[in-house]
Amino acid sequence: MNTASQFKTFTFFLCLICFSFTGCHFNSRNINSDEDKNDAEKITKEFYDLLKKADYVKTYKLFGKNFFVATDTSKLNDLFITTNEKLGPIESMELGEWETIVVTGTDAKSDYALQYIVKHEKFEAKETFRLTKENGQIKIVGYNVNSDGFFARDKK
Repeated sequence: MNTASQFKTFTFFLCLICFSFTGCHFNSRNINSDEDKNDAEKITKEFYDLLKKADYVKTYKLFGKNFFVATDTSKLNDLFITTNEKLGPIESMELGEWETIVVTGTDAKSDYALQYIVKHEKFEAKETFRLTKENGQIKIVGYNVNSDGFFARDKK
């Protein structure tokens, strides 16, 4: 075997070893897919159905475990009660802005952001959800209610 042939063989094996030490990542990214949006909306629809019935405890199953690290169930329950008292019962909601990013493959993850314009009996609110897929299920990891109704003075 000549020197050039030995060098090619050495280079081939060196490359092969380098590739074996660097992990291969095969991913496919899907951004703002209607199908992914619809999957996330199933969770928010169930959430609003439970809120309309004032069945607050059943909403807890829709939230991810990390949500309750920052906000315990009693604070979430207080938010539901205060929102209902200050803004009134939900009359309708309409999806406004939304964004989805779903990565499949080696580094799989699914993140969703949905913002609803919610008409309550007394005031309108913008309600924003951040959701992610945990163990194959979409869960709420962030929930925010923004309304001028929280700052309105109560009539006495």
